[in-house]
Amino acid sequence: MKLWPLLLLLSGAALAAPEKIPAVAPHQQDLSSVRKEINTLKKDIAQKEAVRKDAQNAIQESEQALKATQRALNQLESKQQISSKKLAELQHQLQGTRDNALELKSRIAAILQRQQRGGQHDAMRLMLNQGNPNQSSRDLAYYRYIAQAQQGLIQRLGEQENELLVLSEQVAQELEKLGLQSHRQESQQDKLAREKATQEQQAQLLANEIRNKQGTLGKLQQDEKRLSSLIAQINRQIEAQRQAAARKKAEERKARALARKQENERRRKLAAQAKQQGKTLPAEATRQIREEAVESVADSSSSGRSFRSLQGRMQLPVSGSIAGRYGSARPEGSSWKGLFIRSSPGQPVRAVADGSVVYADALRGFGNAVIIDHGGNYMTVYTGLGTIARSSGQTIKGGDTLGNTGTLDSGESGLYFELRYMGRPINPQSWMR
Repeated sequence: MKLWPLLLLLSGAALAAPEKIPAVAPHQQDLSSVRKEINTLKKDIAQKEAVRKDAQNAIQESEQALKATQRALNQLESKQQISSKKLAELQHQLQGTRDNALELKSRIAAILQRQQRGGQHDAMRLMLNQGNPNQSSRDLAYYRYIAQAQQGLIQRLGEQENELLVLSEQVAQELEKLGLQSHRQESQQDKLAREKATQEQQAQLLANEIRNKQGTLGKLQQDEKRLSSLIAQINRQIEAQRQAAARKKAEERKARALARKQENERRRKLAAQAKQQGKTLPAEATRQIREEAVESVADSSSSGRSFRSLQGRMQLPVSGSIAGRYGSARPEGSSWKGLFIRSSPGQPVRAVADGSVVYADALRGFGNAVIIDHGGNYMTVYTGLGTIARSSGQTIKGGDTLGNTGTLDSGESGLYFELRYMGRPINPQSWMR
């Protein structure tokens, strides 16, 4: 929202018409709109921060899963290396066993060939060539033993070869199993890496969006600060002008009251002189001076506000005319401690502000009365009521109806209204608009 044109327009209006109280409500609405947008942005940023935090947690979990997968791959690789080394050793042993078996088979084959070629001649030759017949016999026996031992060795080598083949097959199967596990782990690692990349991309997008919104929020907050400052300045000007207008109005009211008092005194003197001289009263001495009308009656606009804030803005509780003023003399010789508002019977009497009813009953010398405690040591008194519509202990709002007008015990028709602070009466007119 661009506020500079509005700020210039507001400041121009404030400078161009210092004597006129400007209407600030539209500007307050603009400020409310800015604050609403700020709150919306803050909520949006908070939500996105929560999503980004979840994304960061997911990234950390993915990193942990990737580390776990890498550890598993490293372990599988280590096992594969050990199994490969073991398989190589077994294959080497197997090849050695096969070589030994071939060598022995070659030796036995050679012996068998010589036996087949020479037969008994070799044995006879061996016996004839020997000096000792017993030694020749022993040599022939050794010859047979060697051949038999070599045959047994060949058999054992065959068994060993079978065992090595079984072990080699087992190690090969283990290697194949480890290979499958490694493949699955690598696939899982690739999947986790892709997920992590997607999460990081989303987190980055969120971070960029949050950064952009924070920038917008910062600008809005600056706009709010400037607009709030200008509205505060306008409100101070409005308040100063309102107070000046209230003072002027109070002075005018006081001047009118003084003029009425002086006029009443002048007419009283005219009547006294005429009576002393035995003359007929002049017409102006018998003409009634017009009483000041009540300009505004209390309504709900005072509700929700502290009583002290109503000073200079308070509205009176009933329509009519002010016939008795604070401090002025009453016909029986006492003085008014509040305002007597002359009014026809049956007019609604309204509370001037929020409060609690502390008394609602007949009051000797005043007729039916209602007393309201407004807090902060402020109380208002309403007497001369024809009917009472509230009861003690009730909470009421400004503008609520307390009853209807009737007559005081003195017979005067209307409402007597007092304003008290810490139990002492104060002039209600100093609080009026």
